[in-house]
Amino acid sequence: MEQPPPGISRFGRLDVILVRHAAPIPPNTPGWEERDDDRPLAPEGIGAALELADELEPYGLSAIYTSPYLRARQTVEPLARRRVLPIQELPDLRERRLSPAPLRDWREQLERAWSEPDYALPGGESGRDAQRRALGVLDLLRMRHPDGGRILVASHGNLISLILHALEPGVDARFHLGMPMPAIYHLEHDGIGWRVLGGHGFVPLAPRN
Repeated sequence: MEQPPPGISRFGRLDVILVRHAAPIPPNTPGWEERDDDRPLAPEGIGAALELADELEPYGLSAIYTSPYLRARQTVEPLARRRVLPIQELPDLRERRLSPAPLRDWREQLERAWSEPDYALPGGESGRDAQRRALGVLDLLRMRHPDGGRILVASHGNLISLILHALEPGVDARFHLGMPMPAIYHLEHDGIGWRVLGGHGFVPLAPRN
């Protein structure tokens, strides 16, 4: 296969619509204490997922990826049905686990984890490790779609914030804690590197076809 001239990327432009899931039933809901990863969307989250499908209608998509957690998958199911696209699960899109056990001081622990990237509670994942995992997913998607296009990726607030932080260092714990459910972010790989084009907390998104 003919190689591109030096300095010219062999990749086409890839747009990633990065979505935080809609509102699930709360953590530690009776009956779900030991099944946090399986928590489904709350009724208002189901409604928001339907509205999200309407909001993303102007975007032409070639693929949909999701975290294996149910709340992320349910968020993109209405759009996947509308577009007749399969939903592809990627395990590394799972949420960053701060601790395997409930934390009374979870906010303090979260803020410390943001200020100390290598800090991790027993059984938890450091911010640096989670960020490395998440950026590895972006690299994987870049390789899966060398010709470019536009794809939808559903994940979780902490992990998405860590992705955004890698591209926009001003993203911090306050940004993470203020992120709505659902939230949308638009990333672009121009053939050379990733950048943030917009999203909640950034400049307003505008559909591009």
